Amino acid sequence: MTSPDNPYRPPSATVADISLATPGTPFGLPGATVDAGRGASWISEGWTLFMAAPVMWIVALLIMFGLSFVLGLVPVLGSIVSILIGPFFMAGSLAFAHGIARGEEPDLGALFVGLREKTGSLVAIAALYLLLFVGLAIIFLGATFFMLGGAAVLASSNPEQVMGSLMAGAGVLGVLLLILVFFGLMVPVLAAYWFAPGLVLYADLDAVAAMKESFRACLRNWLPFLVYGVLSILVLLGGMVVLFIGVFLISMPVLMASYYASFRDIYGQKA
Repeated sequence: MTSPDNPYRPPSATVADISLATPGTPFGLPGATVDAGRGASWISEGWTLFMAAPVMWIVALLIMFGLSFVLGLVPVLGSIVSILIGPFFMAGSLAFAHGIARGEEPDLGALFVGLREKTGSLVAIAALYLLLFVGLAIIFLGATFFMLGGAAVLASSNPEQVMGSLMAGAGVLGVLLLILVFFGLMVPVLAAYWFAPGLVLYADLDAVAAMKESFRACLRNWLPFLVYGVLSILVLLGGMVVLFIGVFLISMPVLMASYYASFRDIYGQKA
């Protein structure tokens, strides 16, 4: 039993400005549309939530990064598995943050809630995301090949010379344009992925319905997400100033907590 006077117990604190109005059913539909300024508030609320238990946030982050790193060591299959466990970590980070936001002691076991609940739907989200990403990558590579005169390169007796001449001219601009198009097409894919694990876990949606709802929510709130995205980049750059140590000790845990703040803001049930 943990004594309140025990100096070695995990830190805990009540985060009043993030706590939820209805603990019994904290999240649900419909998702809210919020002001642009909320994008900045997600960062500040993430900081508040991080400061409630900074050591435990860092430990949680290291656990997730450690597992991803180990799985990534397995050739080919490891990369696929790393993508497949993404929704599990996203759902787990929400459950972990939700406990802290309610003033409970940090529970690292919450990171693995997806292994106990909604496992099939979380795997389905990962599979759909992987299929969409691979599909876009194949289209991008195919378009790049033909834009650079792929047929001419294959037919030439000196493909390296043909490729060099293409890359020295308009081919480079064409590839850059395709890269921009690829990232532009990835935005709606990421929007569909962003809230889907949380909606599966807390709103009892299936994978397809969760991804559709996540996309709609991000579309409705594109302006706060734009603000949030810019500030997130600044937070990461700030962490890099301290020889990258700050990224793992502060920036990433704060952004991990801010992810919960954005989910709570849009899907938290109001009193």
